Amino acid sequence: MANWELVGELIVTNQWQSFPSQVIADTFRLTTTIQNLDDWNKWKFKSGAYLRFFYGDGTASRNCYVKVIDVPTVYDLPVPEQLREQGYVIRTPQVIRVSRYLPFTPEPSFAQWNLKIEALI
Repeated sequence: MANWELVGELIVTNQWQSFPSQVIADTFRLTTTIQNLDDWNKWKFKSGAYLRFFYGDGTASRNCYVKVIDVPTVYDLPVPEQLREQGYVIRTPQVIRVSRYLPFTPEPSFAQWNLKIEALI
């Protein structure tokens, strides 16, 4: 029986960050959590994120846009067949904030939110 296994949770920032765990999975559940609703709704800039996977051969996947929403969302993000054939199935998820206000807006001007990734194992 398949289960959701925690890959990690990070506060999304203006720099690429790697999650603490490598994964061997194709299906992920992403949960976004706003840290302060007043900041999000009234005072600070909103954002989304790009999620990508970094592979052992030094390549990275295409960016997948992650929107901040109040329900966990399941994404099917398979390892490309060419990499799978070469044995590169272990990968590290990475995330970075994206917004039309970047790169000229300082980090503290954005409402903070977390991204939690779980892998279907």
